[in-house]
Amino acid sequence: MTYLILIIVVLIAILLYFFFQKHREKVSSHTPYIEALIAQLDKNDDMAVKKFKDAIAIDTDLVDAYIRLGNLYRKKGEYDTAIKIHQSLTVRTMLKRHEEKRVYYALVDDMIAIDRKNKAIAFLREILKIDKNDQHALEMILRIQEEMGQFADCANIYEDSNFTNRSDTRFAFYYASAAQNQLSSSGSSKNDTEKKALSFFKKALRIASNSLTAMFYLADHYEKKGDLKKAAEYYTKIINSHPDHAFLILSRYGRVMFELDRFGEIIPLYEKIFSANPKNFMVGFELAALYKKKSEPERVKHIYSKLADTFPDQVLPKLYIIQNMSAEPEVQQKVDETIGGVLTNKFRCAKCGFTTGEHVFLCPKCHAIESLFAYL
Repeated sequence: MTYLILIIVVLIAILLYFFFQKHREKVSSHTPYIEALIAQLDKNDDMAVKKFKDAIAIDTDLVDAYIRLGNLYRKKGEYDTAIKIHQSLTVRTMLKRHEEKRVYYALVDDMIAIDRKNKAIAFLREILKIDKNDQHALEMILRIQEEMGQFADCANIYEDSNFTNRSDTRFAFYYASAAQNQLSSSGSSKNDTEKKALSFFKKALRIASNSLTAMFYLADHYEKKGDLKKAAEYYTKIINSHPDHAFLILSRYGRVMFELDRFGEIIPLYEKIFSANPKNFMVGFELAALYKKKSEPERVKHIYSKLADTFPDQVLPKLYIIQNMSAEPEVQQKVDETIGGVLTNKFRCAKCGFTTGEHVFLCPKCHAIESLFAYL
């Protein structure tokens, strides 16, 4: 009986030993881990790195600590170390689903940091193998492919039934831009290239019949091809559907309509646009220039005065008024020189405020579509 009691006591002692030993290890590993998180909050990255290292030295199952440690090395510019830490986690077989996705997202950020965009897309596709409905992964692939100009691939993602956050404007933009890429390529025959491009343009206009990007590139294509009637058709559609973007085509439109002997249609159209929106200064300036050619100084004066009232803080309308009032060639020349220094291409994104001297249909900063407008 005494031996039985002794054996039971020994077994209880062993169990208690392992229980408290395991508990002590758990507490000791979590203490530096918590200290590392606090250091991160305090923006003390060096201390955070040290404490995360201490934590994983005690407990190698702290996946979050590995991910954060790698992220800190990436932040410090030590990209190889960051990638090595994150990639070491991909071979672990016991990761939970959400942990596996976090590891791949960390690797995506690593690849973006070193400008390896195709590798970033490959890791995003690994995330989609884990969760095919991960919208953030799909949107990140789109953003990267947009930056790389891979618009046909972007359209394919939009066609994917798993992508839910669709925009017809963006979808049409993808097909129109893919068509423009086709027209710019030199890899296949001219007829095949044009055929494929036109099929993309048709898709774009089926998705969004008033797609600015599609109509602009189509008009440009037909003008270059010498089909001025078709070019005028699409330029007119742009003027009517997107009068705030008329600045894109004013000179082209005038040239095409002149060649078609339809120049007389332009002034009534511009009058209509400018009357509806006096802030459309590019149409206003173009309209004034047309009236000046027709030797109608009172109409020119009226337009410039209206622009000066609409933009009281801007010097350009006032310079045009001075130029229009003066009959002295010397004064007109000086004002012309001044206007030349002021009148420059300036475009601003209506979504994020990004400014540039070259118009694009995709904002380089926020990736908004058809959001850049001319400003004084």
